Amino acid sequence: MASSVDSRVVKRYAGALFALALKHENLDAVETGLHAVRDAFKANPQLMIVLLHPRIAQAKKEEILRRIFGEQVKDDVLHLLLLMAQKDRTAQIPFIAAEFDRLLQLHRKEANGEVVSAVPLSETQNSQLAEQLLRVTGFKVRLQHKVDPSILGGLVVRVGDHLIDSSVATQLNLLKERFKQVKVV
Repeated sequence: MASSVDSRVVKRYAGALFALALKHENLDAVETGLHAVRDAFKANPQLMIVLLHPRIAQAKKEEILRRIFGEQVKDDVLHLLLLMAQKDRTAQIPFIAAEFDRLLQLHRKEANGEVVSAVPLSETQNSQLAEQLLRVTGFKVRLQHKVDPSILGGLVVRVGDHLIDSSVATQLNLLKERFKQVKVV
């Protein structure tokens, strides 16, 4: 029973599905189908257990997948599900869906990010920040907002692996460290 994530498998299958969806011009439909599959697995953890069970016949697993998803998802997604079941890689499906989402975001030049501020930002400030991030990154960034009074002022913005920390708390800590390094004569 395969239960660990194999990133090579995930990237290979997600990449192939993405290329196929791009070729057939049905990225949105495949995205919707993968989300439906992911949500079904989340809502029914027993489904994954059944699909991974070694004593359940392959034909039965395929029948279950066809019955649940056959009318709900595009053929490309259904074929992926059946292939994963045949290769005993069903556990990889949620990770393939996440990788597909990542590829789709890159294709659409979109990114998710987080902004932390000491006080809630106004709509004007939000839109100015989004425009500035678009200019800097080249991506439309969907920001999740958090308020943390401990940063005192300024912003902390994280987009992917990039962090921009212009908070007052960080600036004060940097100043404090500089003063520690100053030798008084």
